[in-house]
Amino acid sequence: MSEAVDNVVRFESTDESSWLTPMRCRLLLAGFVILSFGLNLVYLQHCPIDLAGDEAQYWDWSRHLDWSYYSKGPAIAYIIRASCAMFGDTAAAVRYPAVALTSGTTIVTYLFTRKLFGSDRLALGASLLLNALPIFVVGGFYMTIDAPMFFCWALATYFAAIAIFDDRQWSWVFVGFLIGLGFLAKYSELLWFIGLFGFLLTQRPRQLRGAAIALLIAVLCTFPVIVWNVQHGWVSLRHVARQTGASEGVFSLWDMVVFIGGQLAVVGPTMWIMMIAAIVYALRSRADEQNSNHSQLAFLLWIGLPFLALNFLDSFRAKVQLNWPAPAYFTLTILTAYFLGTRWRDYQQWKPNRGWFWITIAVAVIFTPIARDTSIIYPLLRPVAAFTKRDLGELDLLQRVRGWHQLGRNVSDQLLEMGPGTFILCDDYQQTAEMAFYVDGHLKTYCAGPYFGKRWSQYDMWQDRRLDAQSPLLSMNAIYIGKGDRLPPAVEASFERVEKQPSLDIEVAGAKIRSFKTWRCFGFKGMQRSNEPADY
Repeated sequence: MSEAVDNVVRFESTDESSWLTPMRCRLLLAGFVILSFGLNLVYLQHCPIDLAGDEAQYWDWSRHLDWSYYSKGPAIAYIIRASCAMFGDTAAAVRYPAVALTSGTTIVTYLFTRKLFGSDRLALGASLLLNALPIFVVGGFYMTIDAPMFFCWALATYFAAIAIFDDRQWSWVFVGFLIGLGFLAKYSELLWFIGLFGFLLTQRPRQLRGAAIALLIAVLCTFPVIVWNVQHGWVSLRHVARQTGASEGVFSLWDMVVFIGGQLAVVGPTMWIMMIAAIVYALRSRADEQNSNHSQLAFLLWIGLPFLALNFLDSFRAKVQLNWPAPAYFTLTILTAYFLGTRWRDYQQWKPNRGWFWITIAVAVIFTPIARDTSIIYPLLRPVAAFTKRDLGELDLLQRVRGWHQLGRNVSDQLLEMGPGTFILCDDYQQTAEMAFYVDGHLKTYCAGPYFGKRWSQYDMWQDRRLDAQSPLLSMNAIYIGKGDRLPPAVEASFERVEKQPSLDIEVAGAKIRSFKTWRCFGFKGMQRSNEPADY
């Protein structure tokens, strides 16, 4: 019998939920995965929100498959292209992989938890608890780099547990390959090794050799990204350094406060309370010889806590996005499930606090439909908007993913009126990607932002998108999608004349959510910019 199973016979035999046999737990998991997978597919077929800017950008990348891209590795583009090749270039097809990867992560959570603790009941609880996190709920249908990165992180951790606790050296090969594959989706995947080596140095030094082999395999997987960056002046390195504050970062206490508040929101306040209690419990278990699972708990801590701590420290120098720490919650959620299981079973004083758990589940049940369509809470938001004297759209957290298909329809009609030879010019890379997806014919679109100080993007890497004096677009007409009521001076100066068009107001459930601004521009003269970008 493996070490993990040896350690948890006591857990199974004393669990008060005796009706949850291993077979019933597996059937419940299968039912949950099938149900959630099916509901997500139905939702995507009747989705009330459009692709997010990043989703549209990754789709546009997938039309130009390459070794790597400006800000990310190539994995996301290849995954989306595979899905669209099978199901067509539709918003649902872009998002299908996210649904599949989320279901896969749920299954891996079950297998990994059972591997560590030998308990199907605990594995079922951990899987359901992970699906209660708001950040996981949202990630269940948005196809961003986080879905493949999280899945690879989880599966690599599972194979690492096989290598460590079952002493299966072959498993290190899969660990290295999965982390390398995750790196091709999101560069921070390599930070997983910090937790692994921390655990092995303190708990299992004899297994460092296997971990080193895994690291070598993962590093070899970075080859496509390195080759591409050598050819493009290491723009990815510069971009990541700028985004993380490694270059030009400035100490900011406020960004740290925002980071903490954001994590409370995406994990849930009650879940955070239970998670902190679980972390403290695990730290104390190191000195508890009666806890035969102390090594497993240490493993969960080491894989999750250093990554979360790194994001916290980074928040002092840069604006850390809400999703950046997400992989840390994989093992920390399992740790929380273990804590709830043992405390719930063994201590009478925990019984009055079971409400924290049920509140967490209730929040997830309530949050899930809202995350998919916030218009269902407009009746609650309208009094708030009136009291604060703000537009309802400003309170809609899904505002940024609404109205793009209407704008695409509007621009398509304008293109027909202006005639052949008219191109689409946008203010930033997300607008550029959205128009590439939603305008009829999935046309090639162009990004003007970096020519007047906005950050660069993949559009600046493609030579056929240049807007300078060598651009093939000279003397042509354009439709410009901008922000604000006036054209940027650099854009206005690049055309012979411009005509502002009526605003396109987007309404949802009778409420104005946002307004798009377009201009018809005639006689493109080209744009100028410095050799170096203002912002990577």
